[in-house]
Amino acid sequence: MNLSRIDLNLLLVFTSIYNEKTITKAADKLNLSQSAVSNALNRLRYTLDDDLFFRSSDMMKPTKKAEDLIYPIQNALDTIQSSLSDEEFNPAKSNRLFKFCLPDIAAGRIFPQLAQVFKEEAPNIQISSVSTSKGDLEKLKNQELDFIISSDEGLRSELKSYSDEKFDEYFNSFLVYKDRPLCVGRKGNPFFDKNGQISLENYTAANHVHVSYDGTIDSPVNDYLSDIGKKRNITMSVNYVSVAKEIIRASDYLITLSGHLASFFNKANNFIVAPMPFDTNEYSVRLFWNKRSENDAAHAWMLGNLYRIQEKNFGLDGDNVDHYYTDPDNRYSVVGSNSKT
Repeated sequence: MNLSRIDLNLLLVFTSIYNEKTITKAADKLNLSQSAVSNALNRLRYTLDDDLFFRSSDMMKPTKKAEDLIYPIQNALDTIQSSLSDEEFNPAKSNRLFKFCLPDIAAGRIFPQLAQVFKEEAPNIQISSVSTSKGDLEKLKNQELDFIISSDEGLRSELKSYSDEKFDEYFNSFLVYKDRPLCVGRKGNPFFDKNGQISLENYTAANHVHVSYDGTIDSPVNDYLSDIGKKRNITMSVNYVSVAKEIIRASDYLITLSGHLASFFNKANNFIVAPMPFDTNEYSVRLFWNKRSENDAAHAWMLGNLYRIQEKNFGLDGDNVDHYYTDPDNRYSVVGSNSKT
C-alpha cells in the first residue's frame, strides 16, 4: 500500500481507540469530538478494507487485522515521538512515576536498593507497586505497568495465550534467577522425620497454607500431585507471606515455597525446609517489560538499575542473562539482549 494514501493522523485515532477501548474515551484522549473520531475510523476502515473494531457490550473490540497492526503502528509512532522530542531524560530532575507488579518479597529485596539509587541520582523519581493478579501481562502490553517480576509458573496461564512470536513482538525480559519448590514447616512439626525430610504420605496428609495474590489456588504443585494420582489439602489461602509465616509458626500446617522465598522465610532458622517428596521442575523468575518502552530513556535508566541489582544479588548465569546498559558513556541505551522466556 502506498503510504501517501494514509493520513497519519488516522493512525493516532486507531491506536487511541485500541488503547482506550471506546470512542468516547479515545475522543477525550485526543481532544476531539466523538463524531470526528468516528469519521476518522470510517476513513481508515475504507482505506484498509477492514472493520478494525466491532462493538461488544460497552467497548470496541479489535478485529484480527487490528491486532496484527497495533504493535507495528504503535512502535512506529513511538519512534517518531521520540525522534521529535526536545526533552532529554535527566534522572536528577525527573519526577517520573514507574509502575511495578511484583510479589512483596521481591519488592523487599529490590526497592530498598532503588531507594539508595534515588537518593544519590534521582530524588524526585517515584514508584508505585501492586501485587500480582490475573491480567498483569495484558496490563503490561497496554503500558498500564512498566515492569513485572514473576516466575514463569506464576504467569503460565497468561503466557499460554501468546505464541512465541507474539510474546517476542510485545515483550522483552531477562532472567533474575532459577528455582525449585521446597516444603516448609515449623521445627517440631510431626510431619517431618528426625532428619528433616517429609514423605509423600505425610505431605498429602497434612493441611497446607497457600500464598495467592489473586485468590486462586492454582499451582504447578497441584499438577505434579495430580500426575501421580495424589492431591493436597489446602486449608488456607492467604495473600501475604507474612501471614502465612505466622500460621506455619503456630501450627502443624505446611507451606510450599520457592527455594529463594523459603530461604528468606527461614532467616532466623525457626523452620524446617525440606525437598519435595516428588519430582518437580525447575522454573525461572524473570523481569518483564513492554518492548515499546525501549524507546524511552527514563525506562532504559530504570531497567539499567534493575539489571545491576539483579547482577549484585543473584550474579550472572552465562547465556541466560542479557547484557544491558553497560556502556558508561551511553548509560541510557540498549547494548544488547538475549530475551527468551
